[in-house]
Parts: sequence; structure tokens; C-alpha cells
Amino acid sequence: MAIVGERPQTGVRIAIERPREGGPPWAYAGSAFLPDASFSARVTVSEAGEVDVTLSSEEGGGAPPPDLAEKIRLIVRTVYRQAKSDGEPPAFRIVRWRADK
Repeated sequence: MAIVGERPQTGVRIAIERPREGGPPWAYAGSAFLPDASFSARVTVSEAGEVDVTLSSEEGGGAPPPDLAEKIRLIVRTVYRQAKSDGEPPAFRIVRWRADK
């Protein structure tokens, strides 16, 4: 099924990217989209795979839900681990969706 628009009907959708040059640590910037709000996201990934997420409001979205940073951290950690197992640095652009659980 194709994605229509930035916001998911459920869960969270992230779209972050990093410069092609540099790292580690790798610094990503972009957005996290919920069905009813959007947040700016900054994500740092260390050479060891430690992921740090910082969120701030976009579009008057208020404070991010308490579990949103952890959901993003888990998504990015998975991307990092997949790249590491292939002997590659993490992707330049990460666009993923995660359903509510």
C-alpha cells in the first residue's frame, strides 16, 4: 500500500537523514509524524551503536508522547545493526513506519 501524505493513520513514521560525509558519530535530523502531530527529531548514533534521540514540537504539536523517543531509538538501532552486519555505515536516509503496539 502506498503512503499518502506524511502522517500515518496509526503509529509513528520517521524521516531522518544525515550528511554523506563524516561520522561516527552519525548525526541525523528530520521529523517524526504521528496521526495528529509532528515533531522535529535529532538522532545521534555512536560507533558502538548507542542511539540518542531529541524531539521538539512542530506545527504546535505540544509535547511529544513519553514513549516516542524510545520508539524512534529502536527503529534507528535496528537500521544501524543491519548496516553493521553488512559491514556498512548506517543509511544516509531512514524512512520507516512503526505501528502502535
